[in-house]
Amino acid sequence: MPKPPKEFCIDSFKYKEYIGDNNWSEPQYDEPITIEYCRIDRGAEYTSTTSGKQLLYNAIVFCYKGITTPLPKFKPQSKLVFDDTEHIVTKVIPIYEAYDKVIYSYELEVI
Repeated sequence: MPKPPKEFCIDSFKYKEYIGDNNWSEPQYDEPITIEYCRIDRGAEYTSTTSGKQLLYNAIVFCYKGITTPLPKFKPQSKLVFDDTEHIVTKVIPIYEAYDKVIYSYELEVI
């Protein structure tokens, strides 16, 4: 499957991987690493419920194998820092190649 050109991937962010909770049930994170050559689509998405609107995500981050460096195996509850703001990964969506179980890209939904 064709990938976007590297010039399309103009964004970067710091990734702090979630490593678990400490003794006081507070989240702990690994040292931040800089992830380069990705695409961040900033724009909130909401859903309607009986109690009103509910935020699904504030942005979606697209990371492509062979373009994004480095490309870790992303985890929910990890932190991403971009636009001088910390965001929490709520959903990691792995996208696979069409005819093989090889990672094509990751889509990260963050709040």
